[in-house]
Amino acid sequence: MTTTKTNQRQYWLWVTRPEYYLDDEGNDSSDLDPSTEVDVGGWWTCHKNTRRGDLVFLWRTLPKSDIGYLIQAASDAYSIADDDFASKRGWDYGCDYQVLYKFQNPITAKDLRENPYLQDWGAYKAHFQQRVFQIQPDYWNRLNQLASKKNPNYRDFIKGVQHELVVDSIDREQELEESLFQDLNILKPFGYDLEIYVDLHGVVGRQYVCKGNGGRIDLLCYDHKRKQYVVIELKNVRAGQNTFGQACNYMGWVQDRIAKGTPVIGLVISRGYDTKFESSLKVTNKVFHLDITQMGFK
Repeated sequence: MTTTKTNQRQYWLWVTRPEYYLDDEGNDSSDLDPSTEVDVGGWWTCHKNTRRGDLVFLWRTLPKSDIGYLIQAASDAYSIADDDFASKRGWDYGCDYQVLYKFQNPITAKDLRENPYLQDWGAYKAHFQQRVFQIQPDYWNRLNQLASKKNPNYRDFIKGVQHELVVDSIDREQELEESLFQDLNILKPFGYDLEIYVDLHGVVGRQYVCKGNGGRIDLLCYDHKRKQYVVIELKNVRAGQNTFGQACNYMGWVQDRIAKGTPVIGLVISRGYDTKFESSLKVTNKVFHLDITQMGFK
């Protein structure tokens, strides 16, 4: 596989096993359904050259053996080598992601086998025996033609996605993070008197890497009014169970590695939340929620 660093959009194929695309009952995982508009949480393993805005097809191994989803990388690749879960599987890099489209009629192994041009595609010839393949533009275009033929409404969808480097929802989340980073006083009306955390090495608490668990905290702050650390998790979609678990994971890491005896709370800022998140809030007084619209953002 040949890959080069570039500022231009790149195209990838991620290969995944059934435990990551099916639920416990053997149905398509709701975490991969873009229509739910709920945060999927976490990261996906990727190539080290992956850049925010890159587009990805997701190849599902047996029993599906097909391209089932279109995904966009929501961040540049970052190292996950110190994460225990990742290291045991030989994963070196991960990135945040957003599922954009679920194919009602996926591109199957049979479709590829019957297409003379795609038979020469490297991933097909390698029987998809890697975690990630870079897709060259000519093959990307051919795959999209095939996907559009099988899913007529996809043609206009992919044209819109290709027109913008990053989909609006990802851009808005980064804009919110930048606004808060530049002016944490935005949160003062809600009772928070925050400053961004800076560690002993001068590393600022924005996209702060939780070494040992592969995660990154959107904003790690200290609240001078309440004398506690605040883990801020930002989502431009509804917060779900994954969001809650993610926030609690980061809080535990901060408590163990940074805060020690100082209290740590979580603040999730999102576009509302689902019933699972609401239920989770009822069992703790350490995770709080603000709606993006409450803060004056559209």
